[in-house]
Amino acid sequence: MTLFVLIGATLAGIGVILGAFGAHALKDKFAEPRYAAVWETAVQYQMYHALGLLIIGCKMQYQMVI
Repeated sequence: MTLFVLIGATLAGIGVILGAFGAHALKDKFAEPRYAAVWETAVQYQMYHALGLLIIGCKMQYQMVI
């Protein structure tokens, strides 16, 4: 397993945890509704980057050509 796969999987797990935390624990804690949207966007970017690292790691592991 390459380092990129390990880091990508870890960041994806953290993204899921942060998304659930924002949806459940922070639901009524935001001062304004727009902060919930900012949180959601941040978690989406976290997941996009994690997915990118997973793809790079898999391509490196199996030496696939793009």
